[in-house]
Amino acid sequence: MVDLVILCREYGVEDIEAVKRIYRSSYINLYRSSRYTSNTLAVLSLHIYMGNTNQVSRLKHYCAYMGVRPKTVKTLLGRLKETEIYRPPEWEALLRNLPLNLDEEECKTIGSFVGALSKKIDINMNILSACVYRTTNLSLRKVARAFYISRQTVLKYNKKLEEII
Repeated sequence: MVDLVILCREYGVEDIEAVKRIYRSSYINLYRSSRYTSNTLAVLSLHIYMGNTNQVSRLKHYCAYMGVRPKTVKTLLGRLKETEIYRPPEWEALLRNLPLNLDEEECKTIGSFVGALSKKIDINMNILSACVYRTTNLSLRKVARAFYISRQTVLKYNKKLEEII
């Protein structure tokens, strides 16, 4: 993350915490999908942040400063577009409609855990499944079937959550 802070300071970005949040989310969503360096991830995070805040992103300048190829950043950006980010009203509704027969107490526990986690990273379907697996006594198979993903995916994102927490 030092690379990210240096890059943000060099280009005058003041909201470094928002860029760090994008960095963490990108790290989790790109886990085992490709090979990249922390410099590449820093450039990618700053590029996404600039796009989200409707500012001009000088990708070639960022890449030249950090010694990263622009093509690598664009490839990773393409891989991240597939992940859908859920906001609190969306994931709360999704938790209520899961075919897991969760009681009100378990829904509140999951909701508070995901709410605390959403301050650090963006929430997508895979992260939400790992949160359900972590906070309930449900088996890995039941959680994976409820989210229509593999058991390995739930375990992989559970491991990444341990790193973030």
